[in-house]
Amino acid sequence: MEAETPQRKAIMTTAAATKPPSKQSGNHVTGFYDHFARFANKWQSPLLLLIRVYIGYQCALSGYEHLTHFHTTVDAFKGWQVPLPEVSVALSGVTEIVCGALLFIGFASRLICIPLIGNFVVAFFSVNLSNPHYHELLRHFWDNQDVLLKDDSFPFLMTAILILIFGPGFLSVDGIIKFVRRKK
Repeated sequence: MEAETPQRKAIMTTAAATKPPSKQSGNHVTGFYDHFARFANKWQSPLLLLIRVYIGYQCALSGYEHLTHFHTTVDAFKGWQVPLPEVSVALSGVTEIVCGALLFIGFASRLICIPLIGNFVVAFFSVNLSNPHYHELLRHFWDNQDVLLKDDSFPFLMTAILILIFGPGFLSVDGIIKFVRRKK
């Protein structure tokens, strides 16, 4: 039998300290939660796909409507007192078509969400600030969030923020590119 040297004792102590703890049979709650979290994580990409496809399509459609009904949209922008309404309609329409189509397929998703966020923040404030009734509602936003939640641009804005932060998921062109790059 080998004599226990200080080095051997140190190795044995380190090995015992780094050994993973055994699962305790009484810890059913954390085991259930871990199992549930793994199950829920599998649904992130399909959910992001559904959100991206729906909002991307609606964005592209909205941009198309802006440009095909240009003068009507310019009149609406003038009513909301948007500065340079012709330029704003053209810029908003092109942004929504291009970024909406890219969001739909999930290509350059995080990057294209930046102009979308800007577009929908401007849409929210220009429409709501043009109405004097909304000035008071915006000042007391925490007492009445309906001014934001019921705004038409809210789901588009939240989707752009969601995709900017979480990405498009693996069911996207970005996801395919990431998978292929990881394989190399």
